[in-house]
Amino acid sequence: MPSVPQSDWPHVNRFVIFDLDDTLVDSTGAVDRWFVELAEQRNLGAEGLQFLREEQQRPVSPQESFQAIVDRFGFAESHEELRSIFLERVPLLSLAFDGALDSLRTLRGRGWRTALLTNGTELDQQPKMRDGMADLFDVVCFADDEVARKPEPEVFRLVAERADTVLDGAWMVGDSLEHDIAGAAAVGMSTIWVSGGRPLPPGGPVPGRVVTAVAEAFPILLAAG
Repeated sequence: MPSVPQSDWPHVNRFVIFDLDDTLVDSTGAVDRWFVELAEQRNLGAEGLQFLREEQQRPVSPQESFQAIVDRFGFAESHEELRSIFLERVPLLSLAFDGALDSLRTLRGRGWRTALLTNGTELDQQPKMRDGMADLFDVVCFADDEVARKPEPEVFRLVAERADTVLDGAWMVGDSLEHDIAGAAAVGMSTIWVSGGRPLPPGGPVPGRVVTAVAEAFPILLAAG
């Protein structure tokens, strides 16, 4: 996507909200790391690992997916117990994307206020925020512990209020077109979609900017303000 001269940018409020999962931390990769770990621990072999990866792609409920895994390998755990193991372990396997934390420090050093807005509870999401990540935000909001969650406008306004700023001229960086991009655009924010290499689907929300990885979003923000 071609760059836009700085003089052509709208009013910039040096305030940016980031999503967490698959924006700042590699949550999808964490799931695969758990599959590899499980396959090694239980001697499932290459075919077993492939089954786990294919099961993740099936359009079924988590209950059905974990039940299929239990049935396929004859695990002693119930599907609820296996899912509990998954939910406890995967956050600890979630790693920040390369350069994300250093880039956040640079952004803050240039006078930007930063916030984190993630759907999920503090109990579920906090373990993913390691290596001092939480200290790099003026506001951290776990939407499932609040009165609204993305893409509802109320939760974006709540974050801005807690940061003692406004949404006019502010930015949203996230990987979900529905939750991050459409939600932020509805309250007047500029948006950067972290595509992860996915094509922009026709007929869906249109982000202001598209980047493959979050590292590419920081130069856009710095150039804007």
